Order: sequence, then C-alpha cells, then structure tokens
Amino acid sequence: MNQSYTTLFLWIGILLLASLAIYLYKLFAKKSGFKYKSKGPFLLSKGEKAFFDILIQSISPDLYICPKVRVADLIEVDLLKSDKKFWASFNKISKKHVDFVLCNRTDFAPVLVIELDGESHKVSSRSQRDTFVDNAFSQANIKILHITTQSMYDVNQLQNQIAGTVTIQE
Repeated sequence: MNQSYTTLFLWIGILLLASLAIYLYKLFAKKSGFKYKSKGPFLLSKGEKAFFDILIQSISPDLYICPKVRVADLIEVDLLKSDKKFWASFNKISKKHVDFVLCNRTDFAPVLVIELDGESHKVSSRSQRDTFVDNAFSQANIKILHITTQSMYDVNQLQNQIAGTVTIQE
C-alpha cells in the first residue's frame, strides 16, 4: 500500500510540474512574443500628402522625393564607437525622422531636407528638437528648409523657397 501511494504521489507531482511548466511557458511566451500591426493604410498624413503633391510639381526632374527619412540615415556621429559620447550622440538622431528629403537622381545624394512645421512645432519640446536637428544638419553641411503647414500651397512660391535655400546656402 505504501508503495502504491508513493507511486501515485510521484505521478501527481509529475503531472503538476508538467502543468506548471506548460502554464509558465504560455505565460512568458505571450509576454515576450512581439505583435505588430499596420499603423494604417497610408504612409503620409493628409497634410503631408497634399504637400507632397505640390512638391512633385515644384522640383526639378533630376530630383527624387524621399518621405519620412530617419535622421541617422542622412548623418552620422563623428566619433569613434569606443568613445563614451558616441552612443549618446547616436541615440539623439536614431529615432528622429524628417518629413522629406530631396535627392539627386544620379547618386541619391541629399540636396535638401524639408520639414513641415505645424502647430506641434510651437511646443517647447518640439522647438528644442527642431533646433537640435537644424544644428546637426548644419554641422553635416546638409541644407534644411522649414515650411509652415498650410491648407493650400503655391507651386511657384515653393519653387522659389527651394531655389533660394539651395542657392543661398551652396
């Protein structure tokens, strides 16, 4: 009788441990598993799309328009990775993006960065971000143009702003 109880308790213990292991696996698998979903059907907001349509008409045919470009894809930190300041500096640019970049069609060299400035750019934290990004692009010798968001854009005015920025700063 003692041996049968011992065997019974052993099997119950094994089943409980197996059940606990399965439960914990499912619990942690759910927490550590990544789930992704689309941010929506469109890459650009309605305002960005309206500007993009006018921008296409405003630029030279030897340029491409690249929307939503990560800052770290345009500039890099001018420090060795072993330098203590490298990663702090890199982190400041790695999660930021700019609205549009005009690039040469021949070599994809950036010609001009364009930022649309809406109401959010009046907030102190966004203004500080803009100042940082402007300074970073200035150090990297990449021109940047800020355009205030509007309900409608004028092709000629935009052409003049782009030409003035590229010519003045060259």
